[in-house]
Amino acid sequence: MKSSQRLEYAHLAQVLGQRGLVDPQRLHLALQTGKSSQMPFPEILINENLISDWDLSRVVCDMYNLPFLPVDIHPPGSRAFEGLDREFFRRHHLIPVDRNGQVMTVCMPAIVPAEVLAQLSADTEMHIAAVVGTVATNNRWFDENMPAEAAPALPGEGTNVGAWSNLFDEADASVLEALTGEGLSLEVEPQSDLDPRG
Repeated sequence: MKSSQRLEYAHLAQVLGQRGLVDPQRLHLALQTGKSSQMPFPEILINENLISDWDLSRVVCDMYNLPFLPVDIHPPGSRAFEGLDREFFRRHHLIPVDRNGQVMTVCMPAIVPAEVLAQLSADTEMHIAAVVGTVATNNRWFDENMPAEAAPALPGEGTNVGAWSNLFDEADASVLEALTGEGLSLEVEPQSDLDPRG
């Protein structure tokens, strides 16, 4: 990274406000929301329509002198995640797009804090080269290639629909048997000649 400025959300918010691209009060609120909800600051800016995805990425490229290389232009190779903690990348919406020796190129969703890249470098023992993507393209890549696992609707791992269907059929049968066993009639009695409507 050739910029003397550290990658950080607060600095980005300051520049967006100074350039008149986003209202400073809304930027402050977005920063606070991100801290309390663990949602990335760029994601909040885009979701709240405070700035367009393209404009946000353009500002980050300009501020930090970084190349714009979204994953729809340069998708990661088939072995990009080999030996890496996928959950770390998903949590930060980062995508490793290339590895060359001890250098790993990662595509950011506009920006991630410098601490995240430093942690990745320490965990992988690689030098991290960041490029700028967009929030939407990174999210779309994860949705299409590494969708989050949905929790099962009913308890029990590995249970199949047939087993649950049989369970409910058996329960229905036992209730029906209990009712008929007690001498209760399930037939509808004919309606009385007296019509309650008069």
